[in-house]
Amino acid sequence: MVYKFCVLSDEVDDFRREIEIDADATFQDFNKVLLKTCNYKSDLMTSFFICDEYWDKQQEITAVDMNEDPKAAPIPLMEKTHIIDMIPAEMAEKKAKLLFLFDTMCDRTLFIQVREVIEHKHLLEPTVVVNKGKAPKQEGDIDSMFQGLSDDVNSMYGDEDYDPDELDAEGYQDLEDIESGGF
Repeated sequence: MVYKFCVLSDEVDDFRREIEIDADATFQDFNKVLLKTCNYKSDLMTSFFICDEYWDKQQEITAVDMNEDPKAAPIPLMEKTHIIDMIPAEMAEKKAKLLFLFDTMCDRTLFIQVREVIEHKHLLEPTVVVNKGKAPKQEGDIDSMFQGLSDDVNSMYGDEDYDPDELDAEGYQDLEDIESGGF
């Protein structure tokens, strides 16, 4: 059985991907084809989320389980989790929804929905059947988040006339002074 997924972005109007993938493939296989078709780096953390009908996250499938709580249930890993195990045929027929978190630093996602279930067909490799528009940029690294910010402290605070020498010689008051009303 093959699932045909439609992938959209709320950031780029003309971005659209349609991917056919075998239901027995792993989420790692799905992850790889998404990263490749979007020209995203493969060394950054990504996750899938199975969603309810309102796009509320229900279950995460991730590359690495970062949960440190020994009492918490383990999070399914992409490499060990087959798509059909998280999206059974009945759920797929009802147009199951997923989010693909491709930028964990800024919590940016792609919206994915099952468009079709193709019975009696199997694929060895996922296939991108529609490749329209450029994917949203994958920010992902700290350097790009701060790119364009000035090293000049004055401009960071929006006051070009800021002069640190204007501060009083005593500097900031202690918290105790402020609490006792001594400010």
